[in-house]
Amino acid sequence: MTTNAAAKALDNLRSTMEKRESAKVYQLALWADPQRGVPNEFARSALFAAIQPNKARYLERQPIASQKGFIITFTGKQLTQSDLDVFEGIMHIARGTHEGNKVRFKAGTLLKLIDRDTGKSQYQWLLTVLQRLTATSVAIEREGQKVFWGSMLPEGAAKLDNGEFVVEISRQMILLFMRGFTTIEWKQRRKLSRKPLAQHLHAWICSHEAPYPVTVSWLREHTGSDTKELFAFRQNLKAALNAIKAIGAITAWQIDEADKVHIAKTRHSS
Repeated sequence: MTTNAAAKALDNLRSTMEKRESAKVYQLALWADPQRGVPNEFARSALFAAIQPNKARYLERQPIASQKGFIITFTGKQLTQSDLDVFEGIMHIARGTHEGNKVRFKAGTLLKLIDRDTGKSQYQWLLTVLQRLTATSVAIEREGQKVFWGSMLPEGAAKLDNGEFVVEISRQMILLFMRGFTTIEWKQRRKLSRKPLAQHLHAWICSHEAPYPVTVSWLREHTGSDTKELFAFRQNLKAALNAIKAIGAITAWQIDEADKVHIAKTRHSS
């Protein structure tokens, strides 16, 4: 086979594979009703920072602290744990949805699902969060290759007179779930309401069968905490871990002489 013929055959093969891939219809993952699903990269990074919403800053192509194995770059207003509540709620409504299908819901339904009030101010808050999720640009790389690039919610629409919302779940988001996702125990998370550090740590703990020891400074960076003094973060960390222990997600924790945090996760029977 000549060089030109080989190149043409390779192009034909690539074209055939691309057509087969485009013809596939992917489905968002499924998980149990008491749980919420998020891609592992979200639970194992500072993408949804452990800060109060009013402390969020605008970031431009900012590297986001993440576990070894992947790299996240972010543009947009910082996302917080309250934004994660909304994202989890939408994905929960959309679970099992095939790509190409619009996800429709009432604002009140989503607000109740994430344990929020359903007054007018909360409807406006929800619309603001949805638009913020759309305005983000997230790039995730593994081994030098981009595995995701886009916004958290590509597009949506709303009827403000009756609170009807419709959003799109992209193929790339579905594929991100397919690469691996974390199930978060929702009742436990809600008991940590308004405790962003505890909520972030809880999601990180949920994403590991047995959390490995990490330093206090590592956790400060990878939770996206804005506490500058390490001693102050250490005190906040202790309080957060005690809160997580109180809801039954962990059985014990300790910080050793090397400032490493050891966490014993509660094991549930299957």
